[in-house]
Amino acid sequence: MIVEHPSNTSILVLCVDRDNDVGTVLNIKTPLIGENELLRAATEYILVRPEDSDSNAMFAAIQTLRELRKQYGSNVEVALIAGLESEDVEADMKILKELDQVLSQKKFDGVVLVSDGPTDELVAPLIQSRLPIFSIRRVIVQQSRGVEETFVLLINYIKKALTEEKYKRYSLGLTGLFLVFYSVLSAFAPQFVWPIIIISLGSFMFIKGYNVEEYFSKIYRSRPVTFATYLLAITISFLAFTQGIYALLRTNVPDILWALGYFLLAPVGAQLLVLDLFILALLLPILGTLIDNAIIGKPSSYSDVLIIGTTLLSRQLVFEVGRFISGSGDIRNVLTWAFIVLGSVIVSIIVRTIEKREKHE
Repeated sequence: MIVEHPSNTSILVLCVDRDNDVGTVLNIKTPLIGENELLRAATEYILVRPEDSDSNAMFAAIQTLRELRKQYGSNVEVALIAGLESEDVEADMKILKELDQVLSQKKFDGVVLVSDGPTDELVAPLIQSRLPIFSIRRVIVQQSRGVEETFVLLINYIKKALTEEKYKRYSLGLTGLFLVFYSVLSAFAPQFVWPIIIISLGSFMFIKGYNVEEYFSKIYRSRPVTFATYLLAITISFLAFTQGIYALLRTNVPDILWALGYFLLAPVGAQLLVLDLFILALLLPILGTLIDNAIIGKPSSYSDVLIIGTTLLSRQLVFEVGRFISGSGDIRNVLTWAFIVLGSVIVSIIVRTIEKREKHE
């Protein structure tokens, strides 16, 4: 319901297709301005995709236009703007650009947004950055609840998940990757299939949940050496993990603590241990950051060097802990290296604090 406005109020009825289905299917350019343009596009689109709700949204925009013109006359106009299939930042920028094109032709006091789903309503803040939204009309397509109709609707959703690019990368891509991963693990490490799968799934959810991929993308653009060392560190960590698991599979494991110690001390060749590979994986991003700083002319600090030293000292501490929990170490060695590492950490913190204080002064 739209709040009453003066009869001379100019209103834009705006239909937003954030994933640009209309433009892609009909091979037309947006924005579309005017009732005739929108009616032609809606008619052509519903003939091609009668099951898609985008056509309903366009018809609803035309209906809203006609209803408002009874009160506001020619001061009401309708338009369709679209984003991109990716539905990302670039899609939102395209929506803003097309909205500016519409507003450049006529000045409007506000917008009535017509939407067929929550995805299109995500653009409401973008539209409000240009002019106020008087109302949002949500178009809900009514479906029959019969068994046959429900089955047909389910088939359409499955077809959409298997054919449309933005959905099939998840429905087919992730499913295929899971099956390959499961088959390989079943062949080489049947005892650890589900723990590894759960760890991998948890890692994927963590990465997507905290946008870790965007963090790496930012590093790639600004610090290419650091990005390369991150990739190398991930590869080395994976090799260390697989070598440790392979070593455990060849021995009898009495308990979890013993298995952890044996895992860390498992040899990987050339007198190197799994532990050494993990320490190397930790050091590589730090070294990459120092190299990138040198390239851009940023001086390295003493605290950076101390971090490297602390990491190297931690290697010996973890080594002694691994020996102790696997039954071949001495608690005195563990305590000795624990105090050494603790002292190194305290020194690093003090130096870092002094450097920050000098920088602010």
